[in-house]
Amino acid sequence: MVKNRAKVIIAAAAAFVLGFGPPAAAQQREETSLALPALTAFFASTYIAADAGLWTKHGLDVKLTQITGIGAMNAVLSSSVDFSNSSGPSIIRSNIRGQKLVAIGSTLDALPFELVVRKDIADAAGLTLKTPIAKRAEALKGKKVSVDSPNTIVHGYLRYFARAGGINPERDMTVASMQPEVALAGLKAREIDGAVLSTPFSAAAERQGTGKIVVSSLAGDFPEMLPFTFNVIPARPEFCNQKPGVCQKLMDGYLDALNFIQDKPKESLEILQKRMGGIDPTDLAGAFEHVRKWTPRTTKVLEEGMRHSQELMLAGQMIKEDEKLTSFADIYTNKFTK
Repeated sequence: MVKNRAKVIIAAAAAFVLGFGPPAAAQQREETSLALPALTAFFASTYIAADAGLWTKHGLDVKLTQITGIGAMNAVLSSSVDFSNSSGPSIIRSNIRGQKLVAIGSTLDALPFELVVRKDIADAAGLTLKTPIAKRAEALKGKKVSVDSPNTIVHGYLRYFARAGGINPERDMTVASMQPEVALAGLKAREIDGAVLSTPFSAAAERQGTGKIVVSSLAGDFPEMLPFTFNVIPARPEFCNQKPGVCQKLMDGYLDALNFIQDKPKESLEILQKRMGGIDPTDLAGAFEHVRKWTPRTTKVLEEGMRHSQELMLAGQMIKEDEKLTSFADIYTNKFTK
């Protein structure tokens, strides 16, 4: 008995020396953290990387936290978390202000917003997605339209649309700040006349019969803004120099998630449904189709997408002409992407 036990111990030790021990990922497991600014279908790659075990496969444990809005990126700047999901405009504005961050990858190439107008107003003006932009904008004169917060990318989108339609977004309409769920209630109660939302919230307004989508970059409006760097992964410049393995594993997991979305849509939607259980399944399925359409099979940050991000910021008055960056070389890297 003792001899047999000794043989087992010797065999196990030999196996470990010969390389038959625990998997490399288990031996080299690292930990990191990532902040999400909202619960949205457009962060599907993050939920899937976490819930399908794709980061774990690469030997990385990622703690996800939700910090609303720009607070997610501010948490990276303050070193409270290592990474966040943030938009191209957010990282551009951060660097303009001297708050240095570097995008180490990108997961979505769309500008995923839609303008919902109260159904009675839209029907009275005969508005559809095929109506000329000028007529759609004219119908919003004197109206009250909500965005999530002032001077955000959502507000910039509204300003871009208004100017494209020939009206002044500051003088010709009233802008209110409301989160999506509150905006849906506001449309129903007729407290607001329109709202800039992302799907599935915009789809919910149509399904509930309170609103009508009249502007949608997802449906073909503003093709000059595509590709658009909507979701990048920012890090502090020194972080990936100090921990290149963490940055590589994070982006390897993201790449797997992008391919998972394309190759396993059913399983991807099931993960989204668990994460966003309060959303109507039909609305969420529609949102996922948009996500899948604009999810690339590469995590590379596109120069053109960054340029379009800055163009929207200028048109949307998020930055001034003399503040714009003349080069994006210092604010993103594709060192960890494939």
